[in-house]
Amino acid sequence: MKKHSEDEKPQGTEGAQSGHGKQGFKKKHNNKQRGQEPNTAGKFFKGFGFIMGPHGPEMYQKTVHKVGLYASMQFKNGSDVTICLLEEKLVKPEVPVLEEEHTAHEKCVWEYRMNDLMKTEKQLEGNLWNLFMVLMSLCDSTIKNKIENTSEYPKLMKRLDSLGLLSVIKKLVYTGSTNEYDVRHNKATALLNLMNLHQEKFQTIQEFRDQYLAMKKVCDVLDLHIGRCETDAKDLL
Repeated sequence: MKKHSEDEKPQGTEGAQSGHGKQGFKKKHNNKQRGQEPNTAGKFFKGFGFIMGPHGPEMYQKTVHKVGLYASMQFKNGSDVTICLLEEKLVKPEVPVLEEEHTAHEKCVWEYRMNDLMKTEKQLEGNLWNLFMVLMSLCDSTIKNKIENTSEYPKLMKRLDSLGLLSVIKKLVYTGSTNEYDVRHNKATALLNLMNLHQEKFQTIQEFRDQYLAMKKVCDVLDLHIGRCETDAKDLL
């Protein structure tokens, strides 16, 4: 009977383990591939973010809607977060009402719904906490520095107040500052941006319309009224 020498090992036995004739094979792991896994959140928000400048308000609206979509996809009961983002305030689920004259069954249903409501409110609170760092990560360096230098930031950070943070972000994007003393400058800048607005090359009509509406909203936030003067021009002097 022919014997195999050490140099003539049969093929396909690499990784075999002795013991009751069973063979085991180790699964190889590529550490390089592990480190190259894509950043899901970063990829999801590519092309979105909070910035200052003429396109800031338009990008703000698009980013908020994108964050709402992200919350709906990633968080349990994420639709409640989306409603809060769109309304720009805390919107709690509707509280069930128990009529004065009720049956035992109706009371049991009400208790069940109240218990479910408390869980939902707790979930909403946790989801809004989780959203805080997501919003911060979407700010460019200019806005992030301005936020961190505001007097409200330590309190916002301590409470992970996402809606409060979003309010500060919106003020920076739309007015350029959180300081009320800069109102006149902000009004002049907003009006100048609106008057100099023109449709850029390769920009669609819909994109131009969205940009105009975003800038018009800036003027509305700053209480700027644009229209034809009905009185004599001398009255303006």
